[in-house]
Amino acid sequence: MILADAILLLVVGFVVLLFWQGRRQAEHARRYVEQYCKQHQLQFLDIAWQSGRPAKRARHIGWLSTYEFGFSSDGESRYAGRATLLNLRLVNVEVPPHRVPSI
Repeated sequence: MILADAILLLVVGFVVLLFWQGRRQAEHARRYVEQYCKQHQLQFLDIAWQSGRPAKRARHIGWLSTYEFGFSSDGESRYAGRATLLNLRLVNVEVPPHRVPSI
């Protein structure tokens, strides 16, 4: 009975740890994307988690997540970009071709 309780406690702890890490990663993704949009003079609209999996990139091992974000370049059109994070590090930001407003 004691071993079963210990295993259950470890499983619950692991699930809580995964949830906590996922929330931290989502907050970092939002900050990175908002900063990207600001640097490229785009209007940030929203962000949503798309997928995640364990991965190894170069020397880093961790959780690779993809987030889809909405942005607008002219205030009328909506575009969808992708941001990829490995743990809390930004790996890549992809945006489709979009209209650049004339100044």
